[in-house]
Amino acid sequence: MTGEIEAAGDAITGGMLARAVEPGHGEAHAAGHGACRNCGATIHGNYCAQCGQAAHLHRSFAAIGHDLAHGVLHFEGKIWTTLPELALRPGHLTRRYIHGERAKFVSPFALFLFSAFLMYAIFSFTSHGPEGKAQGVRMNREAQAELRKEQDKADADIRKIEAKLAQPGISAGRKEALTENLTEAREERDGLTLASGITDSLRGEGMSGGVAQTVGKTISAAAKNPEFAYYKLKANAYKFSWALILISLPFIWLLFPFSRRYKMYDHAIYITYSIAFMSLLFSLSMILTTVHATSGLVTLALLLFATWHMYRQFKDAYALSRRGALWRLPLLYGFACVSLSLFFTFLVMMG
Repeated sequence: MTGEIEAAGDAITGGMLARAVEPGHGEAHAAGHGACRNCGATIHGNYCAQCGQAAHLHRSFAAIGHDLAHGVLHFEGKIWTTLPELALRPGHLTRRYIHGERAKFVSPFALFLFSAFLMYAIFSFTSHGPEGKAQGVRMNREAQAELRKEQDKADADIRKIEAKLAQPGISAGRKEALTENLTEAREERDGLTLASGITDSLRGEGMSGGVAQTVGKTISAAAKNPEFAYYKLKANAYKFSWALILISLPFIWLLFPFSRRYKMYDHAIYITYSIAFMSLLFSLSMILTTVHATSGLVTLALLLFATWHMYRQFKDAYALSRRGALWRLPLLYGFACVSLSLFFTFLVMMG
């Protein structure tokens, strides 16, 4: 039950955080008169013309539930305008927002925050059923126990080799062989450390070994301990979801290198709306799986819709011709896969 409560709390927190970054439009329901309680200016209408505060203010216990419902679900009513556009006309929504048509839509960052927390909440709900919860706890405990066991064994091997090296009178050949064994044992121990997310390379050498080498080590460690990697992905995904925007930015820029027509801000809005929609679509997929409403056909339909959505948003957001969109499309899909791989690598490496 604790997991379900935490999941609901995450969804509410996401809604309230999104509410905090969302501009306050459309909330007043009654015209006000007299002085604004915030800045003292005279009010004529639903809002103060000086500071923007709503004229009609709630001050009752029931208003707490009203504000909470607004923060989680309503987004001042704009969510019901935004979602249909995001699902069916995502490119037009992106362009309209970039070009200043913003009061009627949920801002991309607010929607991104809400979708990230909602996805995590649904993920927690769906993976904490009576069977799933027991299985998940058992898998996590087994994975961590196995990891600790392997670490202890590697430490013992290192101590044995170091003790042999410390013995007096060993030959040069024997010393060379033991030194090589010690190096291999320490490398294996470093791999286990990387799998647990407390990497010596990140603390000491940083990324000096190269991005490709670090990614390769991380993927290898995750392959050896998939249950533990899964646990860390679940724990860190929503906390660091913002990193996916930053990782994706240079790849989208590469599709329009040195273009003065599109600014980095435009790319950021495009990416944020796109990730928010994919998060919502993934949440829908998890819900359908939980109620056993998925089949091969449903899964295929969701995948095809996601593919179409990426094409439609990309083409319309950047006002591309069909040919211009199609020749960039393979690059877009490829960059999306690379960005996700780097993001997952980042999550696994986070402690």
